[in-house]
Order: sequence, then C-alpha cells, then structure tokens
Amino acid sequence: MEEIEVYRVLMDERWELEDLYDFPYTYSQIHSFIYCFDFNLDENKEKRIDSSLINYPWQGGYSYTNIYRVLQGLIPKEDTPKIAEIKYASPGWIDLFMNPDVALQVAKSVGILVGAGVAAVEGYKRIDKARLEMARNRKKQQMEFAEFSANEVKYLNQMSEELAKSLGFESLQKLNARTKNPEVTLKLLLAHHRRMNKLTEYIALGKASLPEKIEKKLTNKFSRR
Repeated sequence: MEEIEVYRVLMDERWELEDLYDFPYTYSQIHSFIYCFDFNLDENKEKRIDSSLINYPWQGGYSYTNIYRVLQGLIPKEDTPKIAEIKYASPGWIDLFMNPDVALQVAKSVGILVGAGVAAVEGYKRIDKARLEMARNRKKQQMEFAEFSANEVKYLNQMSEELAKSLGFESLQKLNARTKNPEVTLKLLLAHHRRMNKLTEYIALGKASLPEKIEKKLTNKFSRR
C-alpha cells in the first residue's frame, strides 16, 4: 500500500445516467484548456497548438471540436485525469488521479465564475452578442477578411479581459500572443465559458462540488497501472 494524492469531486443529490458522461466530458475539456493555456508546456507541444490556433478557420464547430482534441492529445499520460474511485451515495465522490496544480486551478476558476453569479451570465450574453454584431457589420461592409481597426482591436481586447476575469483565466496576454488574432482569442474564451458554465450548473443544482484541496488516500501500489 502507498499514500497517493487524488482530487475529489464531491457528488450529491441524484445524478441522471447522462450526467456520468456529460460531467466528465465537460471537466476533461476544461482541464485541457487550463492545462495547455494557463500552464507551460514544452516548446514542441506549444508549437503544435499555435499551428492549430493560427490555421483553423474559426467559423464553425469544427475548429472548436478539434482544438480540444489537440489540447487533450498533448497532455502527458501521467497528467491526464483518470478515475481512481467512484462512490455514489449522499454524499459521494469521484476521485481522480491528475496533476494537483491543474486540479486546484480548475476548482479555483469554477469558484470565481460561480461567485460572479448572474453578472457573469449577463456579461457572456452581452459580449457574444457584441461579437456577432461586429462580425455582421464587417461582412456587410465586405471587410470580414480585412485587418481589424485599432478601435476594433481595443474593443475585442476589452471583451476578452472581462471574460478572462470572470473565468479566473490568468494567461490572457500569452493567449493573445499565440492566436495573433484578438477575435480568435475572444472566441476561445467564449467557448471556454460555455463549458465552465456547464460545471456551474452542476454546482447550482447541488449535484457536484469542486473543493480547492487535494485528498490523500491509501491504495495498492499497482492500482494506477
């Protein structure tokens, strides 16, 4: 037996069958975003991500689906979240083997969004509406593929800063440098917000809780193989 660290997601109330898919899937995407954009990867992996950020069209769901696949595929095996134990009771839990620093950052970020409450939801709606309006206007003026003006860049950056703050995302400047496009940065943050909001719904319904602490437990030393 050995003592190991796990991150424990607390479960309560009654989960539906689809929750056992939706929650881990959403958590995994959020984890990959934070792991790859809020922490440092090695240079080759960062170049692989940057290539996708610059070359994807970012005009539909394809780009978003594939960027998450790219992010998840670049996380080292030892840091990819794996289920150590599930106990369904009241209360119950899901114990995860994963990088503890990233686990705590996910919990902290979700806590910030929960704390922002209605203001974060309304801010998301307002920002997404403004982004769509800007895109429509540029298309009308046949400028959709032209460089953004200084005022447009400023406005896009302001919206990204507001989103990043409500999401607890700490590496906005670096993300901007990697996308080389303030609209792509904003679209990524909006996509991240949609996924984060799914987790806040679990918390609001009392189905899950994400503590900002790491648990220690005894386990068979072969159980992680």
